[in-house]
Amino acid sequence: MWIRKSLSADCAALHQRTMPDNKSSVVILGNGKFLKEAVITNFLEKDLSSLTKREIDATTVYETNELEFICTPDVKTSCEEIKALFSKKQCYDMHLVVVEKGFSLQDVWDLIVDLNKTTGVETENLFVVLPRQHKQVPESYFPFKFYTFDQLESKLSELGKKPTASSSMPTVEGNKGRHPDTKVNLVLLGMAGTGKSASGNTIIRKKVFESKVSSNPVTKECWKEEAQINCLNVRVIDTPDLFDDEIAKAAKEKHVKKCKELCESDPCVFVLVMHVSRFTDGERDVLKKLEKMFGEEVSKQTVLLFTRGNDLRQSDMSFKDFLDDCQDKLKEIVAKCDNRCVLFENSNSDSDQVDKLMNMVNLVLKNKTFSQ
Repeated sequence: MWIRKSLSADCAALHQRTMPDNKSSVVILGNGKFLKEAVITNFLEKDLSSLTKREIDATTVYETNELEFICTPDVKTSCEEIKALFSKKQCYDMHLVVVEKGFSLQDVWDLIVDLNKTTGVETENLFVVLPRQHKQVPESYFPFKFYTFDQLESKLSELGKKPTASSSMPTVEGNKGRHPDTKVNLVLLGMAGTGKSASGNTIIRKKVFESKVSSNPVTKECWKEEAQINCLNVRVIDTPDLFDDEIAKAAKEKHVKKCKELCESDPCVFVLVMHVSRFTDGERDVLKKLEKMFGEEVSKQTVLLFTRGNDLRQSDMSFKDFLDDCQDKLKEIVAKCDNRCVLFENSNSDSDQVDKLMNMVNLVLKNKTFSQ
């Protein structure tokens, strides 16, 4: 216990000594000291020994007249040190993540998720620095945020010209930073029995929506609950089955109107909940039904959430294999939603599945211009 308190105090002192108001801060995360220092040396084109250097534990700060480069310890071995570093300052001016030559996109995904948990920095504010030999970012690297070295040099040059430092991320093309008070609406949609309410409880991390095994629909009205998830204020809206042809038209219109009213003042992301072990005739044209309710652009605001993840594990099947082998109509739905899919097991309290959902939500927020 004493060691952890001492570490936090040391990191607080680091901030006091190394965060002058007239300098912008660049924190470098990931694994491999050499890779982190290579980012600095390639940008400055000079040896690090010529810079002012400060050290505390495994964190090293290199200073120029305009910039501070904060080289963090390896995330694999020094999770607590990194948490302590971010405990007093949640956002630096730029957050860079280094990867080794020969990396896979799964490696990047795992690293980004780990850093999001450890630092509290939103995934959209973590930019991956490609190895030097990469001259451009292939389209296949989407949805990650990458810089080639040439792009990074340009961004760092712009950052170094700032007259004063800011505690928030600078604006980057295609990525408007969000104020911490921003709220997003997650509208849970799907047929009865797919697990909408249970998924809502998993997202909120407590039982707020009624969820039970029943041959009849349990949710009969729109219900909302609010929580802060991964530094984002979230309003989760549970809905009845809006796709049931036996429901009166007037009742459907009432529910849709209620959803729209709840989403009037903030961005809306639709979470279409489906059962991983079944794909019904009623779900084959689900996007067309959604377009009639919420507009033709609804698929650009939709994330697909598949429940009953344990069914796949018991069948020794990966989520990727499931998506590759699913029915053609389901593949069309997945493609139209730009492959934004997550797998949930609502009997499991593991937060990774919620983190993956929120990563998808962040992608929608980043790439969609919302009209109110």
